[in-house]
This record gives sequence, C-alpha cells and structure tokens, in this order.
Amino acid sequence: MNFISVEFLGFFTTVFLLHFAIPARFRWILLLTASFLFYASLNIIFIPILFIPPIIIFFLTYNFDHTETKGKKRTIFFSGLAISTGLLLIFKYFNFFGNSIHSIFHLFGHKGSYTPVNIIFPIGISFYTFKTISYLADLYHGRIKAERNLGYLLLYISFFPQILAGPIDRAITFIPELKKRTHLDANRILSGFKQVVWGIFKKAVIADRLAVFVNNVFQNPEGQGINLIFGAYFFAFQIYCDFSGYSDIAIGISRILGYKSMENFNFPYFSKTISEFWTRWHISLSTWLRDYLFLPIAYFILGKYRKEKTLGMKTESLAYVGGMFITMFLGGLWHGAGWTFVVWGVLHGVYLSFSHLSKRLRKRLIKRVKLNKAPRLHKFIKIFITFNLVTFAWIFFRASGIGEAWIYIKNINFRINGTGAGYISINLILILFLIVAEFVLKNRQSIIKRIKIPSSLKVISYAIFICLIIILFMDQSQEFIYFGF
Repeated sequence: MNFISVEFLGFFTTVFLLHFAIPARFRWILLLTASFLFYASLNIIFIPILFIPPIIIFFLTYNFDHTETKGKKRTIFFSGLAISTGLLLIFKYFNFFGNSIHSIFHLFGHKGSYTPVNIIFPIGISFYTFKTISYLADLYHGRIKAERNLGYLLLYISFFPQILAGPIDRAITFIPELKKRTHLDANRILSGFKQVVWGIFKKAVIADRLAVFVNNVFQNPEGQGINLIFGAYFFAFQIYCDFSGYSDIAIGISRILGYKSMENFNFPYFSKTISEFWTRWHISLSTWLRDYLFLPIAYFILGKYRKEKTLGMKTESLAYVGGMFITMFLGGLWHGAGWTFVVWGVLHGVYLSFSHLSKRLRKRLIKRVKLNKAPRLHKFIKIFITFNLVTFAWIFFRASGIGEAWIYIKNINFRINGTGAGYISINLILILFLIVAEFVLKNRQSIIKRIKIPSSLKVISYAIFICLIIILFMDQSQEFIYFGF
C-alpha cells in the first residue's frame, strides 16, 4: 500500500474518521491495528519480524527501573540489543558478509564458491530496529522509564506513517505524543494536509521526473559527456525530493492525527560545510548516529588515551576522527548491504575529518586571499564546494557497484551531448521552482506579515497547485528510494 495511491487514501480516511470518533483511551488500539494492517498489506510474513522482537524486549525490560545491580542492567541491555540487531544482521547483511568473506578467502587462493541465500528483505527493518535500539539505550542510561504498556511500545515501533522510512523519532518524545489526548483542530489538520500535498508534489512530480534522466545516464554512461554532470546533480535533487517528500507525507499524516513528529530536512544543500550538511540532512538519522554511535566511540577513545597527544595527534582530534570514521562507515553500511554504500559513508568520514583537521589552515588561507572581507562570496563558495562534495559521494550511493561508479566518473567531461536536452531544461525549471517554493514555505510567516493575501486567493492557489500535481503526476510512479534501506 503506497502512500501515493487510492488504496492508502481510503485507508487513511477510515483511520482518521475512527480516530476522532472513538474515546481517546482506545485510540492506541486503533492505531496499532491500523499499523498492523498497513504493514501486513506489504507482506504478511513480515509481521512476526516486526512484532516479536519488541514483545520480547518489553518483558525483558519490564522491571528494568527496579533492577538494582549495574551488571544485571547491562545484561538486559545487551540481550535486548542482540535481539533487536540479530534479525537486521540476518535479513539485511547475511549475504553481504558471506560474499565478502568468500572474496577474502578467494584472494588467498581458496577456490570454493559462495551461493547467496534467498532471503526476503522486510521493508523498513533498519528504521524500526533503530527505534528499538534507541529505546534500549535511553532506558539503560536512565533517560526514560521502562514502558509498562505493551501496546504503546509496539505502536511506537510500528506507527504506520513512520514504519517504512522514518523519521526515527525517540521514545522519550514520541511515546508521550501517542499518549496525549488529541482533538479536532482545523488549523492543525490544514497544516498537516498542506505538508502531505507538498510531499506528494516533491515525490510524484519532481523526484520521479528526475529519475527518468538519472536512470538513463547511470545505466549508459559511455559517451554521455556533460549529461553525466547533470545526472549527478539531478540525482542529488531526486533523492532529496524522494526522501524529504516521504518525510513530509509521514509528518503531515501524523500532524493530521494530532501527533508531532520531528522534522527530517532543513535546506541541506545550502549547507556551508559537510558537518552542517549532516545537521540538515535526514536529521532523525544523523542525530541518532551522533548520540548512539559517534559520542560513545569518541568518549571511549578519550577515556582510553588520557595523554594530550596520541599517535602524533591531539587526543581530542583522534577521538573525533576515529569516532567519525567508524560512525560514517557504519552509517554507510546501514543504508545498504553493498560496498558502494560503505564508500559513500567513508567519503563523508574523510570530508568531516579533513574539515576538522584543516580548520586553522583554512582560516589562514581565507585571510590570505581576503575572502573574509567578502562574506557573501565566501558563503557562496563554501555552499558550492559542499554541494559538489556531497554530489560526488552520491554517485557511489546511486551506482549499482563500485566498478560502475568508477566508469561513470571516468566518463564525465564537458562535451555537450544533444540527447536529453528537453529533459534537462524541464528538470532545471522544476529544481528552480523547488528552491523558490521551499524558501517561501520556510519564510511564509514573515512573508504573510508583509503581504496580506486574501483567504479566497489562498484557496484558489491551493486548488491550482493540486490540479498541477494531477497534470504533472508521473504515470510510472517509482517506489520511494529509502524503502530499500
């Protein structure tokens, strides 16, 4: 059941009407049932994989708050962690690790073969596993109390707007959201509806249209010339519109029902540094990686090496670089069981580490060329460099293999290719419209204060925009990219 389908519209309309028709104390039952049915519509055999681990963790942690010894708490934590990550490792990475180990043995002369196991990949498993891990970690560190209602814990893990691709909300904020009494609020419902519509536009009109050109150049890179540059740039916007479009729909649906979900994107391609990019891109994941991977690893290194310098480097810098490399390596691997995703993650690790280690050098260079006296030009250059570094890494993310990525990069040149000129022109117009529209949406409050827009004109403009979506809607709608992760 795709978000952008007549079936989902009927499903959500039923859930919405029932949600506000029944007493508030029973709404969690409705939402849990709806989440069950939604996930079962994808493939009913995935249901046990979704619900059995959190049920085990619920009973495992039920008396966690009254557990006195640290050793027992640690045992409960690591037992829950093994349960929550075990299925992820089996379903997502079994064949990847099998192939990788076989390749290593092959380098040393082993002539055997590895036959991949036919494993069905449960959609969204990475996202709801991260929710489970954050619940266990927050419980272990005393940030939250153990949830005593199994229904709410299951609903937090499986909430249908978020189940397939996030946002990865934390239990500390989202379980209280699910427990609060919500009421019909016309302004809130309208706000959620507008965010859903905007998400549909980004996905069905922009992302799917960009995908036509992107798919072609990535499948046939030879002789494409400058089209490969456009292909890389268009993929950067395709994946942004695809994933932020999904997030907008999920957040908007939650808001319509009365629940606040964290925002997931904030103009990431206007970031001035790679570090800033990761505070604006897939925010629920980047903050998860920061809190549950990077900081623990960095603090571990700082605790282990108490000297001012280690391996000729300041220990603080070593902790940052070491923590960042491991975090981005695992972050890349989380996105997909393939070396292209690992390379993508490692590239971002290199970017972040170089940025951290070259701060002083860059400051001196900026002063020497007097860029500090031209702040607007300096800002533009930083945004331009950051966007191009991100786009270069996206090539590995999109390619079907490292060899294919290298062929793509090797064929990039500025030779004008006459094919696809129409698509390029339309895509550039759509991207320009996207940038302007998102700027207006972000600053709509200040714009509304300056310009009084009649309500009738607003209604007409919304109606025209919906008609525009229907007209430009791609006939061959593609699955959301992040459903594969």
